[in-house]
Amino acid sequence: MNHLKALLAVGAIAILTACAGPAVHFDYDVRGDFAKYHTFDWYAAPAQAKGGGAGNPLMDARVHRVVEATLAARGFRKETGKDPDFLVVYYPSYRVYRSSGPHVGVGMGFGFGRFSAVGLGVGVPVGGGQAVSSLGGIVLEIKDFKTSQLVWRAEAEESLDSRATPEEADEDVNRAVARMLAKFPPPAAK
Repeated sequence: MNHLKALLAVGAIAILTACAGPAVHFDYDVRGDFAKYHTFDWYAAPAQAKGGGAGNPLMDARVHRVVEATLAARGFRKETGKDPDFLVVYYPSYRVYRSSGPHVGVGMGFGFGRFSAVGLGVGVPVGGGQAVSSLGGIVLEIKDFKTSQLVWRAEAEESLDSRATPEEADEDVNRAVARMLAKFPPPAAK
């Protein structure tokens, strides 16, 4: 019984860790006056993928849509007719993963309790060739429109997955952008 409780506790921790979302890193100008920012627009340059992965226009549109909705919910207004207070810069940062050739996996399991058992399994992938997938992060930067200076930056690691379904990608982007923009604007300097 104690083994079952320990196994359930480890499983719960693993599930909670997996649901926590991507790692998010922030940086900002601690001397910046973020109270003056009310309107935004997008930086005019198209999103350029960093790190060798191919850009995905559908993913880019998804990120733009979520960022705009999140900023609007936080009280910022998109300004396209006049000069905005700040510009939002977005680009994906991809890492390309390649697996070459077949791999053999061996697993072993043990059972506890009244009907104890030991099991062994071997898996060999069928087919050959090289599997390629890309896993990327979302990078958002905020630049002051008047000075063109970077004032805030965040990156959500491993939040863009080339293998995700459109529904999974929506969830991943929503979760990543929410975590990123939760820290924008940063607290006022003291």
